[in-house]
Amino acid sequence: MKKSSIKVPVILGPTAIGKSAMALEIAERFNWEILSCDSRQVYRKMNIGTAKPSPDQLARVPHWLIDILDPSEGYSAFGFAKEALQIIRKQASCGKTVLICGGTGLYFKCLSEGIVAPVDSDPLIREKLMKEAQIDGVSALYNQLRINDPDSAAKIHPNDLQRIVRALTVYYQTGIPFSKIRREKKAAEDLEFKVIKLTCDRQWLYERINNRVTEMIKNGLWDEFLGLIKQGYHENSPGLQCVGYKELFAHYEGKCSISEAIAFIQQNTRRYAKRQITWFTHQAPGTIFDISVGYTTIRDHFLREL
Repeated sequence: MKKSSIKVPVILGPTAIGKSAMALEIAERFNWEILSCDSRQVYRKMNIGTAKPSPDQLARVPHWLIDILDPSEGYSAFGFAKEALQIIRKQASCGKTVLICGGTGLYFKCLSEGIVAPVDSDPLIREKLMKEAQIDGVSALYNQLRINDPDSAAKIHPNDLQRIVRALTVYYQTGIPFSKIRREKKAAEDLEFKVIKLTCDRQWLYERINNRVTEMIKNGLWDEFLGLIKQGYHENSPGLQCVGYKELFAHYEGKCSISEAIAFIQQNTRRYAKRQITWFTHQAPGTIFDISVGYTTIRDHFLREL
């Protein structure tokens, strides 16, 4: 690694483990800035369900890549990596260190291992596929993906409409499987990531998730959801496909009670956390710390590494 490389501290971990609080304390201590590596916090108007930092927290430390898109807009790992690289390099040129904090593993993988040249989605193809999904169901599109791009299908959940449509759109407009395009990548040679991965007891985490969802409801998540609907956002809006919002459509349509919707959010969030833990275990090299070690141990680790 070149001596002139930019050292980038990173805190990764599953949802609700306490990453944001830890990052905020460390960033304040070292006068760093925070770059959010979260696929949900990029959306404006979605504050409660994404556990976004409070206005007070945002005022204490400069944050990047929060509130940059409307819920109707899509975002990608490529978009994140491209913007994150620009921010990290620009702030480094001003003598500022940017601490990456988040739980969207694919975003960090794309940033740390290389970004893929983008293919602009054809809106007509995308619209056609979305209509097919409404008529025939997501499973019909997933079957198309399995036939035309089995490698992508193997990595995408059968119900992940947004990623399925993205992969099929690329295939139908280029004739090349999206998985093949994604293999063309090159890591940034001027960055050196110093990664810590937070872990904890699984049951403790699940209890925190359940309690946090309950608090979100008390703090007005349902009203936030209704406000988004009134502004014209809907079930196919990329932002509202996030855990914490997509489950509320069933209650909105009279298909389940609010208690059942809350239970679905808690269940899906626990499942999401489990997938995050698996991802970070196998896909993200770094130093592992149990969250119980506290601020001082992690602060001292970064002092040694940076």
